[in-house]
Parts: sequence; structure tokens; C-alpha cells
Amino acid sequence: MGIPELIEQLAAPDMAAREAAGAALVAAGAGAVEPVLAVLCDEASPVYWGDSAGVLRRIGDPAFDPVLDVIVSPGTEEVRRRARWAFGGIEVSDLTRYADVLAHPDPSVRETAAFVLQNAGSAALPLAPALVPLLTDADEDVRQRGVWAFAGIGPGVIPLLRGLRRSAAPQGRQALTALAEVGGWDALDAADQRLVERLIAVKLRDEKPAPMHLCGGWYALPTKDQGAVLEAFGLSDAMPVTMRLGESAWNSDHHGGTLRHEHGRCARTYVSPVLDGWTLVFGDPPGLAHSASAETDSGRRQSIRHSCAELSDAFGAAHWYGASCGDGWTAWCLAEHGRIIRCYDVFEPEDQLGNAHAAEDGYLLPHEDRGLPEGWTDGIDISDAEAFRERYEQVKRDFAIPDPCHATDIAGRLSVDPSELDERTSVLGCGVLALTACGRRYGTPRGALRI
Repeated sequence: MGIPELIEQLAAPDMAAREAAGAALVAAGAGAVEPVLAVLCDEASPVYWGDSAGVLRRIGDPAFDPVLDVIVSPGTEEVRRRARWAFGGIEVSDLTRYADVLAHPDPSVRETAAFVLQNAGSAALPLAPALVPLLTDADEDVRQRGVWAFAGIGPGVIPLLRGLRRSAAPQGRQALTALAEVGGWDALDAADQRLVERLIAVKLRDEKPAPMHLCGGWYALPTKDQGAVLEAFGLSDAMPVTMRLGESAWNSDHHGGTLRHEHGRCARTYVSPVLDGWTLVFGDPPGLAHSASAETDSGRRQSIRHSCAELSDAFGAAHWYGASCGDGWTAWCLAEHGRIIRCYDVFEPEDQLGNAHAAEDGYLLPHEDRGLPEGWTDGIDISDAEAFRERYEQVKRDFAIPDPCHATDIAGRLSVDPSELDERTSVLGCGVLALTACGRRYGTPRGALRI
């Protein structure tokens, strides 16, 4: 079967036939590159573009330059996107081919090449010096990819980056970010650790509270005794941090913790300064993270209730709040003097505890039917967000329909809503990042944080 027939078979409905055609085209090598590339660039072709791109990737070296040429061609953005995807996975015989194009005029080529080295891990260590210019690249995406590439290669790049820090190279400042991304605090040498500590101290002098991005769970305790809070959570090695840095650490650990560290979500905790009389604690305690019962949603709720009850016995009251930035999840657990008085989780409303709390007055619970009248969207284009919102607000007013409450609403009424922090929030002391038992044993998560 010739190459045209094999390409035609790439569009066959039978998967086995497509796989056989792909394997035969890969075996044809350089002779198949141009015909397969033509199919990739044909947006009307019946061949799925991912299949033709996959063939080019597997052909390897002979496809490298032709695919690169398509990326910088005057074709459509869709064609260039396909080519970039193919280029990012070509099975080259030597990674140096990618290192050689890190200085290419097209920023998408530089970024894709760095992505390949990032995914190559320690195998790309000998090529790491070629990534250095990317740290000061004119393109922001390329600069970020350069940092991620160093992190992907791993700890072997630390001597190179530390050398940049101690040199007059223009990439010295960005090398600090790369070091943090590679190995966190422990990757910084003593001089850079002192530098960061001084910068934090300077920022703390006039830092103003600002709204936090909330995704995860946090505790609120009515106390000014930070030492007692650290002891209650089994925390140590507390390092003073700005509120911005604490938020950055919590969100970094929550969203990518296990990718950055085996215990990334439970190695450290951000304890806020005293905010309007309340101390907030952000992070998963190891006891919660590693409890066998916490492996299920119901077990996790039980663990949270247990910890709230214990904390309220020590501090008089303890609240736990949960929020998600992605799927509408919200929850709260309120305890006083060793007793749970209210628990609610929007995903498990049948498992709520206690009577409706006064803080919920005037709201619907998030799972409750809002009672919107039938046909309330008649006469408007529901795809028009502005028109939809205006009609919804009008119907709410006309029928006196309450808003659904969220953990932040309850927190705002009972303690402190972190998403509403501003210059009116009173601040006493400073926040700290502190190590849990997991942090003391396994170290801190890697990742550059905002100060």
C-alpha cells in the first residue's frame, strides 16, 4: 500500500485500521513527512489532525524542520496551532535539536522548545545553560516557560542558577524565581534567604489588607494569641510573611501541592495576623490530610467537625469554612465550647447538623430551590449575560426571593470574610508560614511565591 492509500486509511472508521496506517507511515520515515504534513495543514481533510500530528511526532528527526517551517508560515492560526502541538513531541534522537531553537525569532518556537526540555526532566540537564536567556526573554510566556523548564529539569540546575545569582548576568533577578520554583526555600542559599527575609520585613511595614482568592478550607479562631494557635495546630519554624505571601503559599499548595511535593497540601500552614480580632488558619493539618476516615467526603466532614470541636474547647469558638473557585462548592462548620452547633455542605445537604444559624437569616441555603416563577426568562435572550442578570434581579425584587448564602457570607457575619479584606480591616501583628509535622519531615513545597 502506497503513502496516499495509507493516508486515506488514516481517516478509516476502524481504529485498528487507522493504527496500522499510522505505523506504516512512521516506518516510511522521511518519505511520508511532506504528504502527512500536507494533511495536517488541510483543515478540510477527513483525517483527524491529531492522528497526522502523531505520525509526524513518531517519524522523528526528518519531521523536525518541516514542522518548524509550518509554525512560522503565513498559514492560519489553527494550522500553526496544530504544528506547534506536533513540534512539541517530535521523537528526536538528540535533545540538542530543541536547545538549538531556543533562540529562534518566533516566541512560540522558543516556548515550545523549552516545554520539551521541561518534560525531558534530568535528561535535559546538560542543555540547561541554553535556557538561561529565556529568563529575560521579551515575551512573558517564554519567560515563564523558561522558569518552568528549569523546575522540570530538577535540582541539578541549582548550581547553575545560584551561579547566576552571584554573577553580573542580567538574568540574576529572574534566577531567584527559578530557584524557588525548582526547590522552594531550601534551594536558596543563605545570602538569598536573608535577602528575602529583609524584603518581607520591608513589605510588612506598610502592607494593607486586600481581598484573598479563596479555594479550599480555612479556620477562624477568636484569639490574638498566635503562639497558642501554632501550638494547637502542631506548627513550628514560623516565618513572618506578608499577607500576600501567605495567600500565595496557600493557593499554590492547594492547587498544585501534590505536583510540587509529596506532601504539598499539608507541609505548611499560613496563619494570618489578627484580623478584626480573629486569627485565620489556611491549610490542611496532617491529621486531616492523612486520616483514613478523611479519604471519603463523609470522613473528611467528620474530621473537620472533630477538629472544630477540639479547637472551640480551647478558644471558646472555632469556625471552619470551605469554598471552591471552580465548582460552586461551599461549606461551613461552627463550634462553641467543645460542641458543634452547625454544619452545612452544599454537596451533602442531607448531612447538615444543627438548626439554621442566625447568620443564615435572610438567605436561602445554596441547595434550596429559589422559587423562580415559571417562564421568568420569557422574552429575553438567555445567552445575553447582561439581559439575563437584569431580569433575574428584577424577578428577585418582584417576588422577594432571597439570595443563596455562601461560606463567605457566613464568615462575614460571624468572623472575617477573607475575600473582603481591605483598609478598613484592623490588623494586629503579622502572619506566619509555619511547618506541620509533614513539613518538618519532608521539607517545604517548591514554587515561587508573591511577596
